[in-house]
Amino acid sequence: MSGSSYHPSYWLAALGAGGLSVSFFMYLMWLLPHPGFPMPTWEHLQGVWTGGAEISTSVRFVSMAATLAVIVLAALHFALLWWNIREYRAPANRPDLDALRDTPAEVQLMAVPLTLAMTVNVGFVLGALFVPGLWSAVEYLFPFALIAFLAIGWSALRIFGRYLSRFLVHGGYRGSEHNHLSALLAVFTFSMLSVGFAAPAAMSHLKLVSALAATLSILFFVIAITVAVIVLVGGAAAMMTHGLQPKATPSIWMLVPILTLLGIEWVRLRHGLAHHFSSGNDSGGMFYMLTAIFMLQIGVMLIGLRVMQLNGYLRLHLAGEGRDPVSFGLICPGVALFVMGMFWWHLAWVDSGLIAKYSAGYWIGIGLLAIVQLATLLALLRLSWTLMLGRETRIVGVDA
Repeated sequence: MSGSSYHPSYWLAALGAGGLSVSFFMYLMWLLPHPGFPMPTWEHLQGVWTGGAEISTSVRFVSMAATLAVIVLAALHFALLWWNIREYRAPANRPDLDALRDTPAEVQLMAVPLTLAMTVNVGFVLGALFVPGLWSAVEYLFPFALIAFLAIGWSALRIFGRYLSRFLVHGGYRGSEHNHLSALLAVFTFSMLSVGFAAPAAMSHLKLVSALAATLSILFFVIAITVAVIVLVGGAAAMMTHGLQPKATPSIWMLVPILTLLGIEWVRLRHGLAHHFSSGNDSGGMFYMLTAIFMLQIGVMLIGLRVMQLNGYLRLHLAGEGRDPVSFGLICPGVALFVMGMFWWHLAWVDSGLIAKYSAGYWIGIGLLAIVQLATLLALLRLSWTLMLGRETRIVGVDA
């Protein structure tokens, strides 16, 4: 990408590719039987490819296609990650990044720890699926996962602490510069860390490891909720007064991935409590909570879609000549809606017995969710080609 400016929002391209890789893992998670395991592993996947697993032809086909998609999109994630690391560390881009730190757009640097946290999740999925026998040693890996998330969490707290303390100490906060929800990127990051810590809390058989992971998960959950309240109150008031800043339009959908991550964290912590503290499972509570989250996400997506129709953002940046890396912020909401939809469909409807698994109604629900996933994948490929792999682009800055 010679001749064009670098912006931290390019990390969202790697984030989106990683999220899509994990989203295709959802087919294996929910369609492929894995009794006695919290997620499919190499041994289960081997049964699909060798014919040893007793599954229908349709499930086998979907599982094979999903496995290939996981691999391809994970490769894309690491390629985009490497590209971002190289550009982020390039001396030529240092002046622009240093200047960014003295503006309200400094919060965009939260995309770096956010993407690195996604990399840990992608690595966990790849290890479980493609490393034979890895799951037998997973208890030894959980402490390393906690250390990785702690290091990323410390980095995220430093970035956001600098951003917030600058306003608290020196002032200068102006509502006219924050008529958007871009600062939800910090909430997104803390939510990603929270759900990352929740994985060992749900899956570790060691009570101490589970409790420690749950404590750290709840810590970042509380931080995420606190920051979300501040951003939503201030951002909504500024948008009502000054209107939504057109360049930051994707931020209006940022609440969707946050809700998915915090919803999954809630599910994981419930599983951990049930396993270690003899807490019963409430299927009715699961139905109401996941349904409320998913319906709220649909509402946010519809409101955002209407806004984008009115200001022409999608038409300009997906089908037109718009060239702005902030457009990669359109990817994660689609990924998140699909992932939460899979959790909602299976935990609220299938596991409760309302919908029979592998029935016609079941596949209709999966098909509707797959449309969202496919549209998101096409958007990522188009934006990646237009902004990173195609002709030389002109990057438009954002006062976010």
